[in-house]
Amino acid sequence: MRGLSHRPRSSNITVSASRNSLVASAAQREREARAAAAQRCLVAAAAKQEREARAAAAQRRLVVYWTHALAAPLPARLATLITQLETQDVST
Repeated sequence: MRGLSHRPRSSNITVSASRNSLVASAAQREREARAAAAQRCLVAAAAKQEREARAAAAQRRLVVYWTHALAAPLPARLATLITQLETQDVST
């Protein structure tokens, strides 16, 4: 009799269950890999937002610093030097 298996029927069920388990395991690994990739993207996006927020805060601090520095009166010696330089005859 050709094509007949000599394995008992319970053996076929075991092989089928093993295959199903392998397929389910592979699917689970695929889901975990996609979830890990999505998590990496979220972490990278959050890190970028934090860097941008820190840079914006630093820029605001610099603007305030320079605004105050420009508004402050110059020391007398520096003001005198600037005036002298501005009134000098510059020939090239």
